[in-house]
Amino acid sequence: SNINDRSCAKVIGGYDFINNDQNPADDNGHGTHVAGIIASANITYRGIAPDASIVAIKSLNNNGEGTLASVVNGINWCVDNSTIFNITIISMSFGTSTLFSNYCDNVDPLTAAAIDAAIAKNISVIAAAGNDGSITGIASPACIKNATAVGWTNKDDTINTDSNRNSITDLLAPGSGIASTKKGGGTESNSGTSMSTPHVSAAFALIHQYFKLTENRVIMPNETQRYLNNTGKQISDTGGSGLTFSRINIFAAVKS
Repeated sequence: SNINDRSCAKVIGGYDFINNDQNPADDNGHGTHVAGIIASANITYRGIAPDASIVAIKSLNNNGEGTLASVVNGINWCVDNSTIFNITIISMSFGTSTLFSNYCDNVDPLTAAAIDAAIAKNISVIAAAGNDGSITGIASPACIKNATAVGWTNKDDTINTDSNRNSITDLLAPGSGIASTKKGGGTESNSGTSMSTPHVSAAFALIHQYFKLTENRVIMPNETQRYLNNTGKQISDTGGSGLTFSRINIFAAVKS
């Protein structure tokens, strides 16, 4: 469905900060693929959290590029409208070309403040580490302390050599050859931390839903991340960082 004709019941709201209107149609294709990984209800290409609703924020142009301001505006919109749309997760599959070996809040204070405001509203913020193959640095906004930074595993549970990862990378998820929704209809396969990030976002959504249904309790972002860290498959990085990461296992997290 095309959001232009409002025929997609999945997309319950949103905003376009590139064209400054209330029609955040995807004219690039990347966002459509990412959204499908989270929430596609297709029988064959089902998303990880197929009952999730989507709020579409367009902060990047048709080339997939944007400014810090458009990203901050997008996060702040979610914070301001979180109650109306029951926003619990912000999923960000984009990042800077500059990489950071440690938390970058002081370098990027506006993004950090927006993410901190989201966390204060109990919105989890999930961000892609990037695909430069670095074992020391990850992109912003993944390097913001309150963001959950996600790396990329292959289907055999090895870390993809193109995945950025370092000591502040929080979780890993599958990102190789992921088939999902395509702009204009149908499906396509893509790879990268852009694909692993929505796997984690959807995992957060499912854990949220689980606690709501079983205990009628709202779970905190750091708590959700901890469950996924503690129960995930431990993957040792053979690519030189010497670090061990947790590849999410949603069923194990819920079972725990």
